[in-house]
Amino acid sequence: MRFHFRLDTLLRSRKVERDNAQRAYSDAQNAVQVQLTLIKQMYEEIDRARLVAEQHEASGKAVAGPLVQIDEFIEGQKIRIKRAREKARELMVIAEEKHEILIKKMQEHKVLERLKEKKQIEFKKEQNKRLNAKIDDIVTMRAAQNRDPQGRRRGDL
Repeated sequence: MRFHFRLDTLLRSRKVERDNAQRAYSDAQNAVQVQLTLIKQMYEEIDRARLVAEQHEASGKAVAGPLVQIDEFIEGQKIRIKRAREKARELMVIAEEKHEILIKKMQEHKVLERLKEKKQIEFKKEQNKRLNAKIDDIVTMRAAQNRDPQGRRRGDL
């Protein structure tokens, strides 16, 4: 007889749900990383703009126009960074929610896996018990075959 877990279909379903939750969490984490990388690039652009401004100032020429443009660029970049940070916070909240869902799905799956393991152990114990009972029956039948009707062994006569 083979082991059959009655809740196998549910276990497979929970595994799929767990895998989907894992994928959703990974996607959310990736979105957060992309947003943080974008913010880092914006800061690097500000640093490059400041270097260009320093070079213009060091040249000693009358370059008020480019310096004003660079200053406006930096101010605009600060506004974009502020918006990107807000979006990053929103993405982090979403990622945290996805992580909580993932944990819940993992727990649900683990509960069913443990139940399956317990049922397998019980099945093996029951199978061993039946096998031992069969062996006992065979030994008893052989011993009975080796005795005469008065209960003595055949070889003892």
